[in-house]
Amino acid sequence: MSKIAIHVSYAQSLLWLALFMALISAETNIVELLFIDFVHGNPHRTQENALFMMKASTPLFGVIAFIGTLLVFTLPQFFEAEVVRAFNQIFGDRVGFAALLALPLTAVLTWYCYDYLTRSNLCFAGNCMESYEHGLSLSRYVRTFAVQTPITLFSFLYLDAGLRGVSRKPVLFGALTIAVVAGGIRGYLMARGQFQFL
Repeated sequence: MSKIAIHVSYAQSLLWLALFMALISAETNIVELLFIDFVHGNPHRTQENALFMMKASTPLFGVIAFIGTLLVFTLPQFFEAEVVRAFNQIFGDRVGFAALLALPLTAVLTWYCYDYLTRSNLCFAGNCMESYEHGLSLSRYVRTFAVQTPITLFSFLYLDAGLRGVSRKPVLFGALTIAVVAGGIRGYLMARGQFQFL
């Protein structure tokens, strides 16, 4: 497999990942609003307002998640593609697993991109989040490793399907299924956290 084909595969998988992250974010918003306003019955907001919020904020959350995914995972994806390319020159086409071997380093790169390329201290309407301190700790590394592992696995499976010349549809369908389930669960959990304030 050529260097360009490896990088194209990783770029495509990055775009798919960004799309799945946008889907998770959008679905989380919809499920959260459904549980808070329609199932639980929010006395502080009308159902018409909740429907408007679904229509107005869902695409915005999706776009933010898409851009955030590109900011955080572009450099790690490029790193993994370069690792696979380097192993490919030595061992041939059956070295997609090299990205899995590089996962501990990829997780550090992902943490760095998240820590320094995204906003840490957000203020909204004068209400600021507590001050965020940069730096890598064991707990941050473990969380980053846990997030990076399925992303690396998806990219590996996506590349491997291309190397073997088989359809990538099962890989994409599996990732889509996981994204839909994750978005629903995350939305439900966020809604449960809001019930105490109603």
